[in-house]
Amino acid sequence: MKVIIYEDNFEQFQPLINLYPQFFLRVGMKTISENTAYFFKRAEISYITRKLFNNKKNGITGPALYISARAIISKRITFLSKDTKFLIDSQPIGFFKQKPPFPKNLKEIKKTLKEIKTTREIDGFLVDKLWDLIKLNSVILTHQFECVKAKHEIPKHIYIIGQKSKVFIAQKAHIHKLVTIDVSRGPVYIDDDVIIRPFSFIAGPSYIGPGSIIDRAKIIESSIGPSCRIGGEVESCIFQGYSNKYHEGFIGHSFIGEWVNLGALTTNSDLKNNYGSVRTRIGTKELDSGMIKLGCFIGDHTKIGIGTLIPTGAVISSFVNFFGGGMMPGFIPGFKWLTAEKQEDYKLEKAITTAKIVMKRRNIKMSKQYEDLIRMNYKWRNLL
Repeated sequence: MKVIIYEDNFEQFQPLINLYPQFFLRVGMKTISENTAYFFKRAEISYITRKLFNNKKNGITGPALYISARAIISKRITFLSKDTKFLIDSQPIGFFKQKPPFPKNLKEIKKTLKEIKTTREIDGFLVDKLWDLIKLNSVILTHQFECVKAKHEIPKHIYIIGQKSKVFIAQKAHIHKLVTIDVSRGPVYIDDDVIIRPFSFIAGPSYIGPGSIIDRAKIIESSIGPSCRIGGEVESCIFQGYSNKYHEGFIGHSFIGEWVNLGALTTNSDLKNNYGSVRTRIGTKELDSGMIKLGCFIGDHTKIGIGTLIPTGAVISSFVNFFGGGMMPGFIPGFKWLTAEKQEDYKLEKAITTAKIVMKRRNIKMSKQYEDLIRMNYKWRNLL
């Protein structure tokens, strides 16, 4: 059987997905696509995305399972005998197709979802809006940790609060002395080649991705993707990967994209003074998240200078450079170079040159396809 993971209502997740498909978003210990693939280890996995990603079209000739990028499934879906639409919280998030025609693009998928009448509720979590990534991260991380079967040993010099069975430390991780891990509220998973330096504190549910460096940090209920540099205080956040928050300052209840740099003492608000529900912007609309605690969403390749304050519910797009300190605006479209008083467009060639330099520091060479995506994003910069 073939499994197809497809983008779904992707507009609700911009600007986080300007440069990669929706199902590459990180939540818990994995990306959405990695989570789905985990439950179908012997199946052939393919993808259907927006046209801008030019994904290869794979021929579908037999029974196929289509799973939305809004679905964080928690159990394998068994083989079915007839066309069936899948639901999580009564919302359609995929389907099983027994016979042709098999949809080959997002438009055809929507049509098929309307045509299939048989429905089945499946086990999993629905990520419907930007803020659901933050809202559900801890519970999803905990479930994913429980699926881990690998044996592991805890170095004796690490101080553990709670049950040691809730801690996983990969063999290639290096944990210095004077590190505390608190699993009294949830598990902690530390991946390969992680370095955790003295005087760091990690409280679960938390995940530290491969190659990340944690230096004198306080990390609470957060997911840190690969090759990040984290210091200061981080609470209830997701760092997609390859980003730096290496100095003092607080980031809470926020999603930080790839190749982001947060300067020293950068701090965000994740709670309104009146303890009211936080409103945030998706596209051209400002929506009520229904969450009392919600920080900011920062797109890829954005750089924020020292001493910056980020307001509650802020949405900052890709390739934004803010410097000079002070309070940032609550919404900044892509490719802007600005201070608290003035702003101008970030010149495209300069943005690409800087991105190449930054990526090279992590031994990654920018591909032509990625550069083309940046150029396309520049054309849409006032919308993203």
